[in-house]
Amino acid sequence: MRAGYPAYVPDPTLSARNPRAYVPRLLTDEELRRFFHAVDALEPTARSPLRHLVMPEVFRLLYGCGFRIREVLKLCVRDVDLNQGIITVRQGKFRKDRLVPPALSLVNRLRRYAGHFGNRAPHAIFFPGPSEGPFALRTVYTLFRKLLLQCGIPHAGRGKGPRIHDYRHLFALHTLRRWYRDGEDLDAKLPLLATYLGHQNLCGTQRYLHLTAEIFPEITTRVNAAFGDVIPRRIER
Repeated sequence: MRAGYPAYVPDPTLSARNPRAYVPRLLTDEELRRFFHAVDALEPTARSPLRHLVMPEVFRLLYGCGFRIREVLKLCVRDVDLNQGIITVRQGKFRKDRLVPPALSLVNRLRRYAGHFGNRAPHAIFFPGPSEGPFALRTVYTLFRKLLLQCGIPHAGRGKGPRIHDYRHLFALHTLRRWYRDGEDLDAKLPLLATYLGHQNLCGTQRYLHLTAEIFPEITTRVNAAFGDVIPRRIER
C-alpha cells in the first residue's frame, strides 16, 4: 500500500495454529470423583458469597450437557425451564439458539438450587456472581485451577490442560462410548450429538470419533467391526 498499490491485509486475529491438533486432557473417573467432591465442599467467601451454591451446578452442566462455559454463565432464569426440563441457549457460538434437555438427575439438582433463591425476575442471571451479574470467566478459571491443585490433578500449563473446555470433550466422548456399549448406531446418532453440542455441521463432531478411538483404544477394533468405516480417516495437513 505504501507503494501506491492495493494490498490485502490479513485479519490480525487469524493464526496458523491448528486447534484440531489439541488433544484434550480428559479426567479419569477417579479424578472426576475427586473434583466434584472438592466442588461440593466449597464454602462461601466475602468476595463470593454464592459460589458454594453456584459452582457445583455450573461444573455439572459443563460435564453433563457439554455446554461451553460462556453459555452456562450467561443463562438467565427464563432460559432454564425446570418444569419441562429444558435449557435454552440463546445466541450460542454461531449465533443460534438451541434447546438442551439435561438428564433428570441434573434437572432435580437445578430445582433444589433454584429453591434457594425463591422467585426471581426472568431476566435475572441464573448463576449470579457477587454483583448479581454473571461470574467473570477469569474467576471461574482461577477457581478451576485451585480445585485441580487441591485434588492433586496435575496441570501441564497454558494450552495443555486440563482445561474447563475439556469437560465438553469429556461429555461427547462418554456419550459416544455409552452409545457404543448400548449397541446404538453411531453413524445415525452423530447428528443428534452435533445438534446437542450446537455444532454447525458434522465436521466438528466427527472429530470425537477419532478421539474416542485414541483415548478408548480397547473399543476401536469392535467399533470398526460393528459399524464399518464410521470412524473417518484422519486428514493430514
